[in-house]
Amino acid sequence: MDTDNEIEETVASDSGRTKAGVRHQQSGDFGLLRRWRPVRRAGAGIAAAAAAAVVVSMNGMMSPTGAVWWNAVIVAAGSVLAGLVVGSYLDAPIGAGATVCDTRWPLIGLTGLVIATSTGQGTLAAHLFTGAAPVVLAGVIQPAFAFLSLALLGWALRERLQLERTALTPSTGGDSGDVCTTCRPLFPIKAGTSRGPST
Repeated sequence: MDTDNEIEETVASDSGRTKAGVRHQQSGDFGLLRRWRPVRRAGAGIAAAAAAAVVVSMNGMMSPTGAVWWNAVIVAAGSVLAGLVVGSYLDAPIGAGATVCDTRWPLIGLTGLVIATSTGQGTLAAHLFTGAAPVVLAGVIQPAFAFLSLALLGWALRERLQLERTALTPSTGGDSGDVCTTCRPLFPIKAGTSRGPST
């Protein structure tokens, strides 16, 4: 009986620690966003506006038939997430520099947003799913693409913020952390210049 109580207490304390860790990580992500310098905030805003313009121009929302109201919500949410991801590429701390590989997730996410919010006959979704009935396309396929695209963009932002948090947190074990050996830097440093402090 006492063993069962101890196990229950251990499980309860572990779940409490897990919940606290998730809450701390989420507050840490928002803390990082709040501490962004103006150049990063401006870059995120410009990228979000550009992403919205690209998605709206490609998905047929500006056509005379218009779009369903939730398309605007999906485009707005996805554009904000994509803008924040792009903003995280600018002025990144040493160790969290963006690579070319990082750009694939926002691009895939934005492509999914175009498919999810396409309206009309000549759009990307209509061409990709030619054999699908309009009810299945609008009621199943496009909402699934919307959910997956927003999840992908949210995951990409979370990974970038986690990388930045790791780069800013002093290491206690003395290890240098993970290094991408297959991706090229998104903003390569010119030969002869150094971003670190001179010694």
